[in-house]
Amino acid sequence: MADHESVATTAAHPASVLIVDDDTEMRALLRDVLERDGFRVREHDSGDGLEPLLACCTPDAVVLDKEMRGASGLEILSTICQRHPGMPVVLVTAFGGPDVEAEARRRGAAYYIDKPFRVARLLEVVRAAVSQATPGVAGPVSNT
Repeated sequence: MADHESVATTAAHPASVLIVDDDTEMRALLRDVLERDGFRVREHDSGDGLEPLLACCTPDAVVLDKEMRGASGLEILSTICQRHPGMPVVLVTAFGGPDVEAEARRRGAAYYIDKPFRVARLLEVVRAAVSQATPGVAGPVSNT
């Protein structure tokens, strides 16, 4: 694979990414960048109603904002990682720092990005997250 070739476009089926962010403009920016790189993208604006979307669509990775109305990104991160082990989550925040990064990693974030970020860095991280997704493991965990 050439260095410039996207992970998203090398497979027979494009990798899928779920963006969870309450900022409409940020979701649009992330969608544009990821779709241009060949990813299939779905969006959601909060943690509310997220579980059915994760269960039915099983994205290869999730890009999650930390600061949202309702449940925080860290709370949502914990839930995703408990119910969908193997599903890599990239936590993105403008309100971070070393303590927030450590907490995100403790809760299961595969990657952490501070805003503002370079588009190239975002793509690098999302490609890495997608490549570490565990097929068949990212589905929901049964509570029985």
